[in-house]
Amino acid sequence: MIREHRRSCPPWCVADHATDDEGGPQRHRSATVVVPGISIRSGAPHAIEGIEILIELHAEDGDPVVGVYIGDGVDSGLDITTETAGRLVRRLVETLRAAGVSPL
Repeated sequence: MIREHRRSCPPWCVADHATDDEGGPQRHRSATVVVPGISIRSGAPHAIEGIEILIELHAEDGDPVVGVYIGDGVDSGLDITTETAGRLVRRLVETLRAAGVSPL
């Protein structure tokens, strides 16, 4: 009898592995954070549009790399490492401060 060894979930995992993984490898995911915002089309005229940016952590069971998904959940998104996400946050804070905007 072969028993599949499953590691314990990270503290941020909210996945229902019995349903979400469909018998495949265990995939951990965090709760989705929704950030409402406004997008600006770069070309004139500068049309604006309400958007929702979704942020979620994810990792395969046993893989030390944790991914950060940032996107709309449908058409466009980006998966980056937590290290890259940290660098992005630091640079966003610097950029906003340079523009005279409080980042927090």
